Amino acid sequence: MRVVDRKTFLDLPAGTLYCKGVRWAFDEICVKADTLGNDWVQLSLNGIEAHDSGELFYRYEEMLQAGTSYPINESYGRDGCFDDDALFLVFERADLRALKAMIEAAEKVSGEL
Repeated sequence: MRVVDRKTFLDLPAGTLYCKGVRWAFDEICVKADTLGNDWVQLSLNGIEAHDSGELFYRYEEMLQAGTSYPINESYGRDGCFDDDALFLVFERADLRALKAMIEAAEKVSGEL
């Protein structure tokens, strides 16, 4: 993995996996899509599909209380934070291969959940 500043991050291609953060605390894994000037479009990988925040919170509660399952979020959204001091932990090819192996191992046991 490597850490880059905002200017460098904006030049990275769509499809890049990363975690945004501040000096040395990073958030969830996201997929970078297109750069839009001083901003970009992203997909957060730790959410579920929902039309708005009200439905999102309702679904999370339903998941906890009733054991309901919802699919992973596949809707892209704009970052829109414009924090010039943000740092980005960027996954490199070797990291992606390791992550792929972890996902494949998790997939084998997912039938037990």
